[in-house]
Amino acid sequence: MRQQPRDIEASASWCIYRVWLPLLLAVLLAGFATWMVSCSSGGGGQTETSVTTEAGAEPSGDIEGVVGKTIKIGKVTITVRALDATFNPVTPDQRISEQTPSAPAGSESFYQAYVKVENKSVAPVRVDPEDFACAVGNSVVGIETTWSGPAARSLLKNSSLDLLITFKAKAGYEPVLLYSPSWYDGTIRIRQPSTPTTKAT
Repeated sequence: MRQQPRDIEASASWCIYRVWLPLLLAVLLAGFATWMVSCSSGGGGQTETSVTTEAGAEPSGDIEGVVGKTIKIGKVTITVRALDATFNPVTPDQRISEQTPSAPAGSESFYQAYVKVENKSVAPVRVDPEDFACAVGNSVVGIETTWSGPAARSLLKNSSLDLLITFKAKAGYEPVLLYSPSWYDGTIRIRQPSTPTTKAT
């Protein structure tokens, strides 16, 4: 019995559905799976940049920080707990120099900083008080070794060092602590947090 043209057309359409429909569904499912993997891996999200000190990397660039806020460079953290001017400085338990501490001149003042450096990396990190300086007005001064300590040492993993660093410079300025460690290509600048000004009404 000879098929009518309408039956042949219907049979051809059925073959197209049987062959191409599963193929189309497979392509759509593969595309959806690829999109889901991309989303779960954070491909479309925001990226976070951080300075690293891991082996093989060359971290660089100046960093701005404030007193009381921890700065993280790779797996090393630096926290300046205080940075103040004082006419009666505190003497550290372990001084760098055992010489008699010098007194400031009439127009000078001491500036002291309490700094904590902590190392979480496998590689040792050298912490040297001599790597610190202080910007006071238009001048930059080095540390007073008789009022600063302890001496330089290398921090192993999960160890930290608390430093008391003292500078002597002109009185009446707001100090800015400068730290340029040997393991970082740049300068870390720490200043007092800015205080909001209130307008009188």
